[in-house]
Amino acid sequence: MLSFWIKAQDKLQSGCRLFLALVVDHSKGSPGTKQAALLVSDDDEHFGTIGGGAMELDLLDEAKRLLALDSFKPHLETLMHRSTEDGNASGLYCGGSQTLLKIILRQGNLPVVKEVVNCLEKDKTGSLIFSPTGVQLTEENLSKPSISSVSGENWMVEWGLLNRKRVLVVGCGHCGSALAKQMDLLGYHVVVNEPREDLNTVQELPSRTVVRSFPYDKAGSGIEHAALTFALVMTPSYPDDVDALSSLLSFPFPYIGVMGSSAKLNLIKKALLAKGHSDSDWSRIIAPAGLAIDSDTPQEIAVSVAAQILKEMP
Repeated sequence: MLSFWIKAQDKLQSGCRLFLALVVDHSKGSPGTKQAALLVSDDDEHFGTIGGGAMELDLLDEAKRLLALDSFKPHLETLMHRSTEDGNASGLYCGGSQTLLKIILRQGNLPVVKEVVNCLEKDKTGSLIFSPTGVQLTEENLSKPSISSVSGENWMVEWGLLNRKRVLVVGCGHCGSALAKQMDLLGYHVVVNEPREDLNTVQELPSRTVVRSFPYDKAGSGIEHAALTFALVMTPSYPDDVDALSSLLSFPFPYIGVMGSSAKLNLIKKALLAKGHSDSDWSRIIAPAGLAIDSDTPQEIAVSVAAQILKEMP
C-alpha cells in the first residue's frame, strides 16, 4: 500500500488529477475485497486493482471520462457480480457484490496524501475519512474495523492506515527466512528477530522487513501493537526456543507458535514449566505451528504456517 500512495503523491506533485476507487465492503464470492484500491491519473496511467476482469476495464473507461469533467461528486456505489435489472451489474458472474468509493483527488488533496505516505513509511496509525465534502486524515481507532462505511445521504468511509496484518518471526535460519518472505508476499508487516550475526538468510530478506537483533530471551520486548501480531519461534535450538517463548508469553500476542517434533516439544514444555510458567501459559502456544500438510522443506513449512495464520486471523 505504501507504493500505491507514493504513486498518488508523485502524480499529484506533477500536476495530475487522480481517480480513486476503493473497495469499502464486499460479500463472499467478490473478486474485489475490502481495502483493494485503484488509481487512474489524467495522463492515462493506472495503479492497483479492485478485482480485475470486465468490471475493472469498465471502471478504467469511466475514470477517464470522469477525469475530463470539471466537477465530480464523490459517492458510494454497489456492484453486483451477476445479472441484474437495475443497472448495477459489474459484468462479472462470480456471485457476491462489492461497494466502491469513487472520488477525484486534486492538488488540494496533496497535503493529506503526503501525511498518508508519512504514516505508512513510519508504520504509524492514522485514519482517512472520506465523505461528500472530500477527504481528511484523523486519529485511528484500533478497536474499530480497519475499514468501515456508513451509507445514505451523509455517507462516510473510514480507512485505517496501520497494517493490522503483522507477524514476528523469532529466528532467521532457513525456515524463519522462508516464513518471513511468505508473509511479506501476503502483505504482512514482518518483524524478524535474530541476534546471530552475518547470516545470509537475514541479508536475503525483503527490504520492507524490520530486522532486530534482541537476545532470544528479549524477543517479545519492544514490539509495537503486540496484540495484533502473530509470533512464530524458529530458533536454532530448543534452549533458544524456550528463552524466546518465555519472553513472548509476557506479552499479549494473539498467536504464539513454535516448530518441533513431539519429543522436542515435550522438552520445551518441561523447561517452561521449570521456569515458572503454568499449564495455562503452555495452552497459549501452538505446538507444532502450521497446518498438517506433510510439509518438510522450509518453503513448505512456511506455507503451512502462513495458512494457519490466515485461518486464525480475526
